[in-house]
Amino acid sequence: MKLSIIIPAYNECKRIGNTLNNYLSYKWKYPIEIIVILNGCTDNTLDVVKKFHKIKYRVLKQPSKGNALITGFKLAKGDLIGYVDADNATKPYVLDKLVNSIGNYDGVIGSRYVKGAVLIKKQPLIRRILGRGFNVLVRLVLGLRFKDTQCAGKVFRKRAIKSVVNNIIKTNWAIDVSILYPLIKSGYKIREIGISWEDKTGSKLKVTKAIPNMLLALLKIRFNR
Repeated sequence: MKLSIIIPAYNECKRIGNTLNNYLSYKWKYPIEIIVILNGCTDNTLDVVKKFHKIKYRVLKQPSKGNALITGFKLAKGDLIGYVDADNATKPYVLDKLVNSIGNYDGVIGSRYVKGAVLIKKQPLIRRILGRGFNVLVRLVLGLRFKDTQCAGKVFRKRAIKSVVNNIIKTNWAIDVSILYPLIKSGYKIREIGISWEDKTGSKLKVTKAIPNMLLALLKIRFNR
């Protein structure tokens, strides 16, 4: 078994080096490949990534987090394909836990809101309120019953993610839902488990813009437009 780890990165020169060091130094019990997708960076993230010779990377000309992950899915060669954010909020041992928990499922996603979850550092209150409100919209608009779609730690079987990759609607902040929706609609079984997670400073999310944009993104996913 081989695991592909996709890391989308937008102006992450101050954080991605530590993340890559952690993932490369972790004692994996199976082969891995790490693919960094540089998502419209205007800083020197690329220079940092180039220092890690074992890392594959791709620079996008048409950047968005959705396009970054879709590009990564198409490049990935592993039997299992996972993704995490560049900020190291999802530690290597957590991703390893997801891999070892996949069992007979087609995918497994980390959750901050189910039994077994450990929040080392919580998000600011406004972000938590926004997140729970978004989860209500996800349930109402798309019918997805997960308690936490937005946690970046996710792992899928290659056959599952490759079969829907062309049906993933390219969105930015709702990309996690855009990935899960066609998988569930296609009959794939996705498991949600509690993980250890730590909020990191430096989020690019603008709360005032996020609420209407997230609703529009859900409608775009629902009606495939």
